[in-house]
Amino acid sequence: MTLTRWSRPFAALLLAALAACSGGTENAPPANDKLLFAALQSRFAGLAGEEPAADAREVLTPAMVAGSPTPLLLVVVQETDIGLTMVPRAVKLGTEQWRDISGGGLFRRNGILVGTRGFGFDLHTADVAPLAAALRAGGGEDVERVNRYIDGQNQIVAVQFLCSVRPVGQERLSYFGVNIDTTVYEEDCVSDGGGFVNRYWLDAGGTVRRSVELIAPESGSLDVIVLKV
Repeated sequence: MTLTRWSRPFAALLLAALAACSGGTENAPPANDKLLFAALQSRFAGLAGEEPAADAREVLTPAMVAGSPTPLLLVVVQETDIGLTMVPRAVKLGTEQWRDISGGGLFRRNGILVGTRGFGFDLHTADVAPLAAALRAGGGEDVERVNRYIDGQNQIVAVQFLCSVRPVGQERLSYFGVNIDTTVYEEDCVSDGGGFVNRYWLDAGGTVRRSVELIAPESGSLDVIVLKV
């Protein structure tokens, strides 16, 4: 699902202005500005009526990731295969807020997605404390989760799931000069109205280094990769 918060004319003007500001090496923006600019290009290329711009995965380099002054996420919207970069904005009561340059964002707790903004049909909030406990314990059955979705009428709909959390193998993550050995977990959730499967890649210290998580049934899933902690 493409974002619709900006009009086509405004998106075109904004892209043109930022492209002009970023041209040349003498006035090139800092590394983190380049990362956010890449995210903006990817997000608005379709709205501006232009050819698809190179997404963040095509712009990022190991040097840019290593030189980022803040933690950094690479977020791939699976439905559209668009890669965005996000940086942290705030932490409140253990919940991290991440944003991209256009104002879209994620909320994460213990490395788990608990909310989105700006993706159309958003995940308003999620209760994931039992999931976090199951991941720490190496798995679990009948793990409860409550997702609250924002529907087409801007109403919040709560859905309760029972999930099976289990390790499914080992995998080395390799991206932009970083190599991390991880254990992969699947969270298989069901409810009266259907279900979904999320995946989590945990390093030796138990930190979620990558995840593929559902936003909402209408919006599909996000592939969230921690580029820099």
